[in-house]
Amino acid sequence: MLDLKLISIWKAKREKKTYIAKHSHNYHELVYYVCGKGTAKVGDMSYKFSDGCFALIPPDIDHEEWHSEDCEVYCLEFSGIPRTAQSLGNHCPNISEKFFAELMSEAKKQDYGYKEIIGAKLNELWTYILRSDNKNSNEKNFEYIINYLQENYHEKIVLSDCAKQLNLSYDYFQHKFKSITGCSPQQFLIKQRLKASKKLLKEGELNCTEIAFRCGFSTSAQYSALFKKEYGSSPLQYQKENR
Repeated sequence: MLDLKLISIWKAKREKKTYIAKHSHNYHELVYYVCGKGTAKVGDMSYKFSDGCFALIPPDIDHEEWHSEDCEVYCLEFSGIPRTAQSLGNHCPNISEKFFAELMSEAKKQDYGYKEIIGAKLNELWTYILRSDNKNSNEKNFEYIINYLQENYHEKIVLSDCAKQLNLSYDYFQHKFKSITGCSPQQFLIKQRLKASKKLLKEGELNCTEIAFRCGFSTSAQYSALFKKEYGSSPLQYQKENR
């Protein structure tokens, strides 16, 4: 466990249109937005905050807030993590109002062993922050892959290479991809190809075989079967009806 020390913790209400002027702290500050919406700026970076959002702000970094709704926030300052650690505008189901209420209660009551309990809870909080950042980083990497498939659907794409690019097993890659998009990587790629083919069919400048190869399908027969399964009619029928 890290030797984390609580400097202070408090709860505050911010009315709509409240502006928190630019300021900084000597220690890490974590702001948890129980409810409300607005915009904050930390250094040169801006983010939108909303219900259940949190931000970890490094020491000596200027930050400011604009509240577009009435807000309730918990603020805590603590030390013991890497000085440059930062996490802005994230959500984590394990970080909740109850968590901060319990932490503040320990700090106020100061019953036997409160310092140990606070230290343990701060370590728990830090672990949740790391988990949240890791999740967001993974999703950004998947966003890159999704954009790549959308832009390069017509190319010969080996999906296992996409998994390798993220240093993931293909099984996990498929599972994570489906949790984000709602379909498997293969299904997603096929949908992109079929969607592009519909546009070409409507334009009417290419025949169905040419469109099949233009959109990345191996054969015109494969294209026709997948198109009919997805849309209920053959590419040729669709072209005649929508030309």
